[in-house]
Amino acid sequence: MNTAFSIRWQYGMRSLLMIGLALHIILLSRTNALHYYLAPHMQKLLLLCPVPLLFIALAMAWHGIVGERDGEDMCDCKHPLPQSGFKKMLVYGMLLIPLLFGALLPNQALGSDMAAKKGMSFTYPNPDIRRKTDLQPTQVPASRILSTSSSVSASHPAKSKWNQEMLDKLFVPPDKYNTEFAELAKRLYQQPIIQIKPEIFSETIGAIELYKHAFEGKKVQVTGFVYKDSSLRGRGLFAVGRFLVMCCTADAMPFGIIVQSHKPSSFDKDTWVTIEGTLHATQKDNAPILEIRSDKITEVRQPKSPYVYTQADSVAAFDRLNAAH
Repeated sequence: MNTAFSIRWQYGMRSLLMIGLALHIILLSRTNALHYYLAPHMQKLLLLCPVPLLFIALAMAWHGIVGERDGEDMCDCKHPLPQSGFKKMLVYGMLLIPLLFGALLPNQALGSDMAAKKGMSFTYPNPDIRRKTDLQPTQVPASRILSTSSSVSASHPAKSKWNQEMLDKLFVPPDKYNTEFAELAKRLYQQPIIQIKPEIFSETIGAIELYKHAFEGKKVQVTGFVYKDSSLRGRGLFAVGRFLVMCCTADAMPFGIIVQSHKPSSFDKDTWVTIEGTLHATQKDNAPILEIRSDKITEVRQPKSPYVYTQADSVAAFDRLNAAH
């Protein structure tokens, strides 16, 4: 049976842990470090926690100070406090150790080492899309549409080089689930330089990959961290990558695009760079992937938010981003 002192000690420990957890969340928010751990929609939920945690901590502290003094458990919840020293260490250590790591270790983004452990993917990290990238999504061969662009443009004046009819023929969704990617591909294709923006990073790569033969030779610009491993053995061959986070960094998926440079890369791994070059379809391990043949590589600072996240409507996001510029 727990003694009165042991019960009060345990309630005091629980109170301190709740206070520590609440203060740690507040500190992460004040230092703009939450994005190292959680996706934006999860951050909003976590920021609702400090106030309830502080109320719980105060209730536990009050319960431990003014509770009954007969040595019995101070509630009728049928969940007695741990009695043995081992159980106490196990229960409170599960909260104390993460708090200590959070307080003592620096907040930093995942990089090449974690990408190597998880396995860097060189395709859009959605298995359904990866399966569909080998399909020929156009009903009319892309080469035929491309060769007739000038004549059609002359007979059908449009605001851009491509009119809607030609884009509809070139980017036919293979199924109803890829309609959004087809619409995004139409918008990307009309850009003089396709900027793979972090707000729609994965969706842009997914759309290009789905129609990679149509995007052959298109100019592109992308920012990410340098990734190198033993599978990228060619001269001047490396990858530029990002981590796609769904909820938290525990489910972060590393993926990127192979870069072919004219000369061996002088950038160390995890260096953040902006790549400018042309898109090409190639193969790695007998699987079709994208490759950028670089024209220019520029070292840049790590972005404020190094991870990328999914968008519910990438087409609307693309339109919003372009309108803002």
